[in-house]
Amino acid sequence: MSHWKMILTWSFLLLLPVGFRIAPQRWDVSASDPTIWVRFCPENSATIEENDITGSDVLAGINGLTLTQVLQSVVDDYNNVPTSYLRLAPYPADPNNPGTPAAGDSSFTISRAEKRTIEICFGATDASAGLSGGYAIPKSEGRQYTGCQIKAKPEHAKRASFLTHLLAHELGHCFGLQHPQEGTNAVMSYFGEKKIRLQGDDSAGLTYAYPVDENYAKEAATFGLTGCEPRN
Repeated sequence: MSHWKMILTWSFLLLLPVGFRIAPQRWDVSASDPTIWVRFCPENSATIEENDITGSDVLAGINGLTLTQVLQSVVDDYNNVPTSYLRLAPYPADPNNPGTPAAGDSSFTISRAEKRTIEICFGATDASAGLSGGYAIPKSEGRQYTGCQIKAKPEHAKRASFLTHLLAHELGHCFGLQHPQEGTNAVMSYFGEKKIRLQGDDSAGLTYAYPVDENYAKEAATFGLTGCEPRN
């Protein structure tokens, strides 16, 4: 490669966006109607055999940890991004009698949930598990998401830390988050130690797509930093 071609190549690469990356599709939700429902496929047979989560994590030290507990912790993580209005909620056990929604959630109706539900299925038998141990299959109509299914093998649920990362990562794909391959400050990244909780870039991506304030959707690339001020 010539000297000038090398300079032009590196100049182009430096102009590429870094930090979070996100697909153009969005769910049909709003700040006043923000909820997407999540449920396990009925044929799930996966079980957690080892809780290897340590430190100050909310799941650390829990004996007999269940898939539902791990999923709820990931749901809480997504719901606790203060600059994004997006909400996740468990799909009701009895859709005809869903009960009162939690504070901030949309009221559940079967018709509303038809195009706002994510399914998690531990029945994958193919080799498409990917580096994260599973894969997400978003459904869309034009630029609008209408559903998403996460698939993984039952053995991917054996260790709690791996399962937590898998759910956080694949749910990110269901919301359009892509792999920020130039950094490690994201549960969506394949580089470095796998994160099990949302990081700065992940939160910035969710905020960009589903902002509580439209000014937040004008954020610049994060460069892997956790502090990101919106542009005026």
